[in-house]
Amino acid sequence: MNKLNIKLIILFLFAFIIHQAAIADIGPGLGQQAPGFRLADMKKEPVTLRDLRKKGHVLLIFWSTKCHVCHAMLPQFKKVYKDYKNKGLTVAAVNIGYENHEQVADYILQHDLPYLVLNKDNQKSYLAQAYQLVGTPTIKLVDPSGKILYHGHTLPDLKKFLKKS
Repeated sequence: MNKLNIKLIILFLFAFIIHQAAIADIGPGLGQQAPGFRLADMKKEPVTLRDLRKKGHVLLIFWSTKCHVCHAMLPQFKKVYKDYKNKGLTVAAVNIGYENHEQVADYILQHDLPYLVLNKDNQKSYLAQAYQLVGTPTIKLVDPSGKILYHGHTLPDLKKFLKKS
């Protein structure tokens, strides 16, 4: 490799690292209040973040049926739901993709999703803006007071945040 190629590779890697660091800081972050919302569950019943917080911590998973990473993480999401559903954690998968209600319902049925799925077409742009989402999955752990305890693109170590029951 010549010196120019090496410099270009180093420049690219530096830009990539800076970009990844910037993405991690976008949107409401650690210690800040999670923006409220009123969405519909798959039965088209209204669900608010405030109501979910009354039950305990809320793991918000912003996802899309077309997100390959989200699809690959389904076994992890299901395991978290199974392990923590009776320990004060609500798993709420919030669809922010361009899929309509029927497409999301088909995906849920096809992949046997056991946790709460929220989808309201006319709220997706509001959610993306309020949470300043730049990609899927984006995961936020919200405590009962509404404070964001975790923000990332992978699942948090929930043992750090939740008391064992």
